[in-house]
Amino acid sequence: MGIRTVLQKKFQNLFVAVVLSETECTLRCKVLKEGAITRTFTKTFTLSPPLDALDKNLENYLMNLQDEYQFVYIAFLLGSLGQGAISGTGNSAFSKHSVDMQNVYNVALFNQWSAYASFIEIKWAKNLFSEVGLDFIYSPFILLSDFVVSQKLKNKPTCYILNCQDFFILAIFEERQLHFGAFFKTQTDTAFTHSNDMNDWENEQEEEGVIDSPEEMSEMATANDDEEAQEEGIEELSELGELSELEDIDDLRSTDSFSDVNDRSLSQLRGMDVLKDEDISLELYGRDLLVYKYLKTALEEYYHNPLYVSEFIDEIIIFDGYEISSDLIHQLEDELMMDVEIHKVDVSDRMCDIAIKEVFK
Repeated sequence: MGIRTVLQKKFQNLFVAVVLSETECTLRCKVLKEGAITRTFTKTFTLSPPLDALDKNLENYLMNLQDEYQFVYIAFLLGSLGQGAISGTGNSAFSKHSVDMQNVYNVALFNQWSAYASFIEIKWAKNLFSEVGLDFIYSPFILLSDFVVSQKLKNKPTCYILNCQDFFILAIFEERQLHFGAFFKTQTDTAFTHSNDMNDWENEQEEEGVIDSPEEMSEMATANDDEEAQEEGIEELSELGELSELEDIDDLRSTDSFSDVNDRSLSQLRGMDVLKDEDISLELYGRDLLVYKYLKTALEEYYHNPLYVSEFIDEIIIFDGYEISSDLIHQLEDELMMDVEIHKVDVSDRMCDIAIKEVFK
């Protein structure tokens, strides 16, 4: 630890973890002084997709924090497409998995596996935060790896999932070694699909990494996408909810007296609350169907593609940063014959902890 870092520890250091979803942005903030966390707070902003520019309220809030604290570090979770994780490191490993190293930033983990992200995705993230700046861009695979190694390591290939609001990642680890990785979006909006920018990868200039060394564990993730089936399922579920609301409106219009309206209005309000709960349940059910489909497809790829070890997987460990229904758990247990273990996690909180370790290691 250098002299500057020792002196810096005597001041307030603010670490901000930024997690974007389709409709909101969550900030988890931790203040560190003299090696101790003195304050932790969370701020959430509502967003309107597509996210081509950072919300002004969010941008101003971050800039005010930068004025308030002596040292501020902003970490961003890369949750967009154009990412990946593969077994092995170097040119031969990337060629084996048909990934062009000229178009991606990659980092080697434990000298055993690599995570990567396209320069386009990294450039998009930097442009989004151009006014406030980014100090760390984290791959969800880095977070998943951190969750994995914090548990008792398995000496057999085991399936792990990190579940976030708009995406989930799947990785098969044997101890610290990654054998297989996949990234899946679970929302229909195209806010994070930069198709206009991705038409010509060869003409995209290489971006310098926010972090220079592999140990700083930034700028990477995984790619896989199949949104067509998802959109059909979500649209059908949405239509069911809309039909139920129309029926309730017709019932209100058929009332015979003011007293009937008042009494039934209260009943209808309660009914609308129930409908909202049902809509949420239907949305989660549709999402779970999608997660199951993606998971099953990924396992089939792992079993049948000669690139992978292909040992039978009988256990899945889920680090849940959003919501997993009991129906999905039962489906995994009954249809895939897998033992399921769930750990509720706070992704943004873990991001802050990793960033603190990077600065004061």
